[in-house]
Amino acid sequence: MSSIRHLLLTAAAFVFTTSAFAAYPEFSSTKPNGGQRGTDVKLTVTGSRLADFESLIFFSPGFTQKSVEKAENGKVDLTINIAADVPPGNHLMRIRTKTGISHARQFFVGIFPNVEEKEPNSDFDAPQVINFNQTVEGVVQNEDVDYYKVTAKKGQRISVEVDGLRLGYTVFDPFLAIIDKDRFEKVISDDTILHRQDGYCSYVAEEDGDYTVMIRESSYRGGGNSYYRLHLGSYRRPDVVYPAGGKIGTKTKVRFIERDSAFEEEVQLPAEVDPNYMLYSKTQEPAPSGNPFRLVNYDNVLEAEPNEEQAKATVATAGEPIALNGIIEKPGDVDFFKVPLKKGMTLEVQGYAQSIGSPLDSVVNIYNDKGGSLSGNDDGGGRRRLDSKFKIGIPADGDYFVRVTDHLERGGPNFVYRLELIAAEPEVFFASPQYTVNDNAYRQFIPVPKGGRYATLVNISRNNVGGDFKFEAQNLPKGVKLLTELAPKDLGSVPLLFEATGDAPLGHQVVPMYLNPTDPATKTRGKLRQEFDIVRNGNVVYYTEIEDRLPVAVVEEAPYSLEIVKPAVPLVNNGILELKVVAKRKEGFKAAIRVFMIWKPNGVSSLGEQSIAEGQNECIFQLDANAGTPAGTWNFTVMGEADAGNGRTYNASPFTAVVTAPAYINAPAIPLVAVEQGKETFMVAKLEQLLPFEGEANAQVLGVPDTIPIEPAKINKDTKEVSFKVKTDAKSPIGKQANLFVRVDVPVKGTNATTIHRIALGSILRIDAPRKVVAPPPAAPVVAANKPVEAPKPAAPAAPKVLSRLEQLRQEAAGGKK
Repeated sequence: MSSIRHLLLTAAAFVFTTSAFAAYPEFSSTKPNGGQRGTDVKLTVTGSRLADFESLIFFSPGFTQKSVEKAENGKVDLTINIAADVPPGNHLMRIRTKTGISHARQFFVGIFPNVEEKEPNSDFDAPQVINFNQTVEGVVQNEDVDYYKVTAKKGQRISVEVDGLRLGYTVFDPFLAIIDKDRFEKVISDDTILHRQDGYCSYVAEEDGDYTVMIRESSYRGGGNSYYRLHLGSYRRPDVVYPAGGKIGTKTKVRFIERDSAFEEEVQLPAEVDPNYMLYSKTQEPAPSGNPFRLVNYDNVLEAEPNEEQAKATVATAGEPIALNGIIEKPGDVDFFKVPLKKGMTLEVQGYAQSIGSPLDSVVNIYNDKGGSLSGNDDGGGRRRLDSKFKIGIPADGDYFVRVTDHLERGGPNFVYRLELIAAEPEVFFASPQYTVNDNAYRQFIPVPKGGRYATLVNISRNNVGGDFKFEAQNLPKGVKLLTELAPKDLGSVPLLFEATGDAPLGHQVVPMYLNPTDPATKTRGKLRQEFDIVRNGNVVYYTEIEDRLPVAVVEEAPYSLEIVKPAVPLVNNGILELKVVAKRKEGFKAAIRVFMIWKPNGVSSLGEQSIAEGQNECIFQLDANAGTPAGTWNFTVMGEADAGNGRTYNASPFTAVVTAPAYINAPAIPLVAVEQGKETFMVAKLEQLLPFEGEANAQVLGVPDTIPIEPAKINKDTKEVSFKVKTDAKSPIGKQANLFVRVDVPVKGTNATTIHRIALGSILRIDAPRKVVAPPPAAPVVAANKPVEAPKPAAPAAPKVLSRLEQLRQEAAGGKK
């Protein structure tokens, strides 16, 4: 597999000698990488575990699978039809086998018929001859240069465009040139603003004769996966359109702007917003790919020159939402707009320039009517970071002035920009998170095994809208249902659980997903907005797609099933609960099963993954509730992923209810307890009885090593204080034992089980070194006299003063300083 990470993840499938189980096929490549619309295309898809191939899944309408000629483990030969009205450009597709769904790849629809590259064509004097209006499917090997010869008339336009990086195989950087018979490069193209590493160029023939199109890797690299689709024709190839967006359902006049010319058209815009919409010419021969065009539900304001000063600003009669459109037509040009805005508004200003193919590096500032600056931005517009993006709060009613220029004071006829000023609108959308690094397509499809389930998490984003919403999945495959009903108002994520009956037929649908408000007064409808990385290299993302539909398929049964054992007791605040997951295996299936915790309610934490070891049948998740966990009943599900040596297979558990509830008992941290090594002491916890319970609860201090035995204690609903006897010996470590707590197992009425409480969190026990014994001072020496004198009897020694522990520590500290 190449270094690039697009929508392809190496996977494997389960194949048993007796039956086939749900598994994960690998989708490596297609040949050709695209086809002409309105035609049948013979297609070969390659990968692994494809012998049980069933169908391609297309996200776009207009594709029909007509026949499957041959299906082998490593490749499938089939024929598809592309309807004449399928838009040119890239379209996502997946492979569905009887046992699973693959990651997605792209298939490109073109306006020209395909021609295969024929080697040798690496010599300028021996090029491959092609005609106008053809698409060459080729590959650039290491240090390879491919030449194509075309014959043109004087005044005829020669245009070439390449899909290289966009195919998603590797970080391929094509270089294009159109060369005359004398070997002069008339035009070249390496990178473009619109298509990044993929270039395009156009040249009008100055005389009759042969012209050569050259393609190579820009650094003379290349390899077996440096594929390209080279489109040669007499089409117009605009860099950008102006304006670069319009109001849905309207007729809008636009200008298609090329490197050295432009033409205008009136276009009818669609009635619905489409974030991936592309605009194509209707009056000229269209280019192989379109120009990005923003579809919105508000009006445009077009700049009116002269507007290079605040006093001459183009006037916008409406405040927000509004789209300001203009062109920085020459170096040093500056554009101003005057926009009426209201106090208290929070506006998001989003600039579009490089994201629509413009070379402009926009700098946007907003001023009040006195010329005072309120806010501005140079770069900040997401992955196309040179586009401006910022938020601004409006301090007072009045007219405000928007200033636009280029960061380097450049300009030109294609330096188009579009600024959208939008106040926060009610909006709800949902999408699954990225489950693994650098691959946001892993587990972003729904292969539901017969008689089983598939689960995924969706995060819900809300802007200025509240209330409960209900999920709607339209046109699910026969035998499949969505078990998740609600997205409650106070939850930011919920699990989606799909289930298939045991007799559900194999098949698939691309399913639109919505969130409908349960309150009729709420008019906002939520939609799925799943972003896929189409072409990426490590952390660098080149192309993405946003989909509002999920691929859902019924696949063969899984070789195991999972079930969560319903807990007999609730999970209490500041408590823990062991959640057992049990696996039932098909005969002969012994592989380890990864088990994912799909979702947890607010305030509950656990490990995200456990494992059921090879040949074993259960694992335990420990749920941990904090003090603020809300009471309720929650549907838990886990999903399994297993590999029997030849691939992945998935199956999820049914929903199991887990109850969270208030705690029965609580206690603050036990104040610091100090004891001398080898001595005994007591740790005393002050209890707060929150709810009555029957019988006795067992309490024990946890968090200390085994060399510090602490005796457990029994408590009941009337206990106000509990003491724990601490014994130490020579093996007990000297020092502070911090973060101790008391575990209390409280019996629950009507069950034989207990709820596990953790109270007195943060308690501390300190073990001090044994106290040193201070020796008495030596007796004074006796001096002999001339005459022996009877010595007086010494007074009885005074009883030693008993020092407190604090005084002992003070004396020891004083002694240490001497």
